[in-house]
Amino acid sequence: MLQALLKEKMSHVAGKARRVAASIETAAAPSSVEETAVTTSGGFFGGQVALDDFFIPGELVGGACPRVRGQEREIAWHAAAEACDSERLHMVWSATEDRVWYLAARSAEFASKPFTWCPFASLLPGMKDATPGMVCYAYYSDEAATMMTVSSDTLQIHRGTPAVVRAKTERVIRELGDAASIEIDPEMVMGLTPVAWYSVSLFEDRARRLLTLVSVAAAMLCLTVAFLVWLIASLSIVSHRSNLEAVQTRTQERTMQLMQSVEKLRASVMRDQIARFTELNEGLVQVGGWLKFYQIKSNAVRWRALLPVNVTGDRIKELGGKLLDTKEQGVLVGTDKLTPDGK
Repeated sequence: MLQALLKEKMSHVAGKARRVAASIETAAAPSSVEETAVTTSGGFFGGQVALDDFFIPGELVGGACPRVRGQEREIAWHAAAEACDSERLHMVWSATEDRVWYLAARSAEFASKPFTWCPFASLLPGMKDATPGMVCYAYYSDEAATMMTVSSDTLQIHRGTPAVVRAKTERVIRELGDAASIEIDPEMVMGLTPVAWYSVSLFEDRARRLLTLVSVAAAMLCLTVAFLVWLIASLSIVSHRSNLEAVQTRTQERTMQLMQSVEKLRASVMRDQIARFTELNEGLVQVGGWLKFYQIKSNAVRWRALLPVNVTGDRIKELGGKLLDTKEQGVLVGTDKLTPDGK
């Protein structure tokens, strides 16, 4: 029974360790290209939330890097961290055949703008709403304007006043030759698919990986300890099973000794004396008398009692005493005569 219980506990600990390690690895693992590129809900707090109005950060940066399959997120993060000069970033990235495209801004800019999205993120190459080929996207507001230029292997972000950005747009179109010019207006924004920002920092990423490693190591340690406990318990059971007959024999011997001791106590002189005292005391109570003293000396019993005057001599003999004296309180009976001094 103990062995089965230990096996069950070990299986429970191992299963729990595997579940914890799997959940932590899932949380720490980088998102795939498709998941990061086309997320339409879920903010940087990790839950599924509805995105609010769009927001274009004042220090928005962007770029393109050569793609290494399986390392797209790390490549985009390192490039964005260098461009922003910060490790705490909000980033969106996408990957095509040979390039990784990204937009990023410092996380501090989103302190008062949580759950927002950027129209330019929805227009990165590889996104659902992106226009293929060389494109110059521009968004104009009353105070500032932002332009994103996409060519075959580069992505550039320019920001300035509306007049400066319009002139920059015209110059870039002339330089690129057949580049398309698209102005982002509110009507176009309404038709875009929102893409949530992805919050990441190098320290947090390393901490998650370290936590995964520590959790797996702790799970393996617990599993090892459970196995050792089970092994020791199994060896103990096997060892004690071989001595079971000897233990049973010793137990039977001790039981017989105990029973013999009890039998001796039942037949002892003390038991007889206690029984004699109990019988005398009950007889005195029945006739309304009371015991003055009871003495055992060298196995000889001496006692005296005071009884009512109406107690007969036969009753006194049944008690094992004899009449010693008559007093005002009653008759004095006992086993021996009074001494001259009345004792």
